[in-house]
Amino acid sequence: MRDSLSFSGIAVKSFIVLSFALNSVGSVGAAGPADEAAIRNAWTLYTQQKYVPSADAFEALIRTSTPSSRLYYYAAAANKAAGRLPRAKQLCDYISANFSTSAEAGYVQKLFPSDVSKPAAAAPAGLPSHLKDKSVDELMQTEEGRQALLSAVSKPAAGAPAATKTATTSTASRTVYSPSKSRPKDTVFTADIIAIEGADGITQFVNYPDAGFECSLAAMAMLTRGREILADMITCPSHQDVYIVRFPNNAGEHTITPAKMEKYMMKDKALWAAIIHGAVRETNLVHSFEDGLSLLTGHKAEKILANNTTQSALASFISDAISKQYPVVCLSSDSSPSPELVEWYHGFTITGYDAASGMITLRNPHGNNSRRFRMETDPNHKKFEQLNGGFFKIHISLFPLYFKEVARSQI
Repeated sequence: MRDSLSFSGIAVKSFIVLSFALNSVGSVGAAGPADEAAIRNAWTLYTQQKYVPSADAFEALIRTSTPSSRLYYYAAAANKAAGRLPRAKQLCDYISANFSTSAEAGYVQKLFPSDVSKPAAAAPAGLPSHLKDKSVDELMQTEEGRQALLSAVSKPAAGAPAATKTATTSTASRTVYSPSKSRPKDTVFTADIIAIEGADGITQFVNYPDAGFECSLAAMAMLTRGREILADMITCPSHQDVYIVRFPNNAGEHTITPAKMEKYMMKDKALWAAIIHGAVRETNLVHSFEDGLSLLTGHKAEKILANNTTQSALASFISDAISKQYPVVCLSSDSSPSPELVEWYHGFTITGYDAASGMITLRNPHGNNSRRFRMETDPNHKKFEQLNGGFFKIHISLFPLYFKEVARSQI
């Protein structure tokens, strides 16, 4: 992605912005999730520096899709690059006002550096009592919430708006990376663009060893240095639908086109993930669980057997990787013991370890579509805790019962 994809926030003036945005998509009830193929096509136009067609394509999506921070973020980028600055600012206003806790709200703060950022607006007054403590982002997820917002913004404001509910997340910190070295020529993505969707931009497939690769790709997408490496892998010399992928410390060069992505059935939400996925299918280099990490980092991954390692050595292996910001992944056992707490024979990304509690935090590559589990005999979550977005925590004493391999790699 070019430098024009740096974003900046705009001061929120009023909920007229919300009213405008809702009206711009037509009937709220008729709007649905954005067509991912259409988003990818609009994004491809951007990478080809066809900014006006790209902006037009995103505007068409806005008119027919449920509002989302990601869609408006891309539309703002395309409109700014196309020279439509008032529209780009308007879209940034909408993101700041209505998706204040999203990653995109942070990135829009670089689009127009001369503007002074102000606190994001909260949900308007006049909502039903059971909806008053919800943020605009939460309200937009349900038909009741959307209709309540439309009704509220059509009435005169009465007093100061209620405070926006602060959202929390279990995902890794999305720090914007500032390259300390020159980037490869003709790169089309940046670390901050990869951070927008992050691990959620990767579609999980069920075939082994795909699970090992996908949890490794997710691990890279959740780390600052990892995102830089992923961005530098992909170039587009002709600015057409032809991408070149070069893996670190690997002499191979892989040409990926839309036809190849279709052939390999790469349907990732994020274009960068689909491109890398397609290149991996061409390499035929991923055979064992740890091969994905080795390929993506350019360094041979280290692997230990969880059920053949002391608890202290296991804790050291994981905590050392976490402290050094190395990607670390694990493979679950061939069958699940009782109680069932994880998908068996499945790859997971390890994202944290708390030595005080002994709890390891993991992420299922299925993300929000992950199965949820609970440990009936552990109501206080001392041994297991199910979180949102595919995340969960498991005590290190239970880890060898449910997982058999752990791999890490330097980056």
